[in-house]
Amino acid sequence: MTHLQVTDPLVRRVHIVGIGGKGMSAIGAALLDIGKTLSGSDLERSPQTERLRRRGARINIGHCADYIADTDMVIHSSAIPPTNPELAAARAAGTPIGTRAEAVAALFNDRLGIAVAGTHGKTTTAALTATVLRGAGLAPSFLIGADIASLGGVNGRIDAGAWMVLEADEFDGAFLSYQPRVAILTHLEPDHLDYFGSVDRMVAAFETFVDQLPKDATLVARRDVALLRRVAERHSREVTWFGPGGDWCIEHYRPGIPGPTLDISGPRGPLVLNLPMPGWHNALNALAALAAASLAGVDSTEAARSIESFQGTERRLQLRAKARGIRVLEDYAHHPTAVRASLQAVRELKPRSVIAIYQPLLQSRTRDLFDDFLCAFRDADEVLLADIHSPPGREDPIDICSADLAEALIHPNAEALSSLDAIADRVLSEAMDGDLILVMGPEAITPLADRLAAEVSQVPTR
Repeated sequence: MTHLQVTDPLVRRVHIVGIGGKGMSAIGAALLDIGKTLSGSDLERSPQTERLRRRGARINIGHCADYIADTDMVIHSSAIPPTNPELAAARAAGTPIGTRAEAVAALFNDRLGIAVAGTHGKTTTAALTATVLRGAGLAPSFLIGADIASLGGVNGRIDAGAWMVLEADEFDGAFLSYQPRVAILTHLEPDHLDYFGSVDRMVAAFETFVDQLPKDATLVARRDVALLRRVAERHSREVTWFGPGGDWCIEHYRPGIPGPTLDISGPRGPLVLNLPMPGWHNALNALAALAAASLAGVDSTEAARSIESFQGTERRLQLRAKARGIRVLEDYAHHPTAVRASLQAVRELKPRSVIAIYQPLLQSRTRDLFDDFLCAFRDADEVLLADIHSPPGREDPIDICSADLAEALIHPNAEALSSLDAIADRVLSEAMDGDLILVMGPEAITPLADRLAAEVSQVPTR
């Protein structure tokens, strides 16, 4: 732990190792907003690094000890190994080093904070909440793990208002550093077991998060998730529940295009919301955002109007292309529950058929949740699996591959193919008018979505 916070006036020049990541680039944007001189390094350019460069940040491709010269503080994520030459040089020079969680806490904890935690729905719920606060004229700050069109197409900003919305990730225990005024718990089930080691330790981390909440904090939690209910009931004050049986609940759900119509009951009376995106999971995300915004003083009817104008979240059922009657959507789903929810959601769009492309994220997650994956793809007509993506240094190799999953899936038409190009070739040769192609997985699969989006218009009409 450094003795300086990144927001300290003595810290004028900040260097971020791994600045191209979604979370780290959001921190970089926030630091520019508060007047810091910013530099950073990453292994490759990205839209995030280029956006920061255009704002005046010095971006270096690759890692080198020289990059931290004349730097007052170095910030890094847990994905950066201690042997990184920039971190080694900072230690040798006595330059203060801060973690991602420490940097976020310095930006967040002195504000009226809304922290969104949970296994699923963090990004979209945080994006909806910030969009509602912005629509109400509250000029919120935010740090979110995706670019949000309704927030200016960025993932991080320090604005003039008192409120700040944060996507509070549980991986590496980062969320334990945050002190929100409102805490949202969206869901809780086994995940990140490569870090936690067991479900009990994962649950214990969420219990600690709740136990550490400030005395004046309000907890918003989904009522129909057993593990989450157990955790939330530890809160010393009254909990605002959402979902079935909650203070905020959906009385009627009527599927439609582009999204369902929701009849909502809430503490301030009934409300009708036309959601601009499909899926029961997104309806619950919207419900959580309504609850949090109400606690921030936003009128529920006004909040609903802001949600109805929401323009979506990057890589969350994002429409990448629509041509020749074929739609290509991209989604971050990497957990069996998320895969199942995304496929159920796109069925509401009434496609002729659904071609699901999925790249598993982590060998350990594939192993730990293997049985849960087996029935996650039932709403797809065809399932094509890419090789498991395992970021360098994240986990020890495990003897498991996508072919093992494809063979075991409870699905009549599932196959693992050898490359992203092989998958694209197959899909482009098969796709027909009315089909929906859903590309799911980590950002490593985005090049496949890029190619499909670019070439789907060339598919002949059949």
